[in-house]
Amino acid sequence: MPVKHALLALLAERDLTGYELKVRFERAVGEFWQLNSGQVYSTLERLRRCGLVQRRAEEGPIDRTRYALTARGRQQLEHWLVSPLPRLRPVRDPLFVKVVFSTPQLVAALLATFTGEARRYNEALETLAALVAREPMSFTGRTRWLAAEAVRLSYEAQLKWIETVRRMLAAHAAEPAATERARPSRPLRPAHPVSRPSIVDREPRAVRG
Repeated sequence: MPVKHALLALLAERDLTGYELKVRFERAVGEFWQLNSGQVYSTLERLRRCGLVQRRAEEGPIDRTRYALTARGRQQLEHWLVSPLPRLRPVRDPLFVKVVFSTPQLVAALLATFTGEARRYNEALETLAALVAREPMSFTGRTRWLAAEAVRLSYEAQLKWIETVRRMLAAHAAEPAATERARPSRPLRPAHPVSRPSIVDREPRAVRG
């Protein structure tokens, strides 16, 4: 779970409150990944139960709870950073599911949906192109540039797939009966079987001398 390890990485820098963790996370990757407060605090609670972080109450004009990374948490963070991913990322895109479970009757509506999605991805690509126009010099800037470039390339691939879907579905809409015509027709059977002469009837009888 990348959110869990991202929070560990932020706590490796300094002790933070839940709100501060949310702000710092979104400052780093907020253009591509938004967190809600509930997700932050539920993740922190799981990390605390696993012994990866600890919390302490901070008294003041406003009582706050601050979280700190434990030695075990730091060890897991370092292990996660250098370990390969266990598997490839699965395809869980809602557009993929829509295509799989679509019907021929909904092709026109589905085409309209994918046309809107293509417009959204093109707009996002324009924004990302501006973000990666120049490579930064600092290490932090370069890591953020790499994240933006990863998203840009991913969006390009998604847009290419969307265009493929639109091309194939448009071809199907132009020839709605193509599938039916491609099916081999079965020979018609007569309603009643046709009687055939037996071998005895068809063969001439031997002439007796």
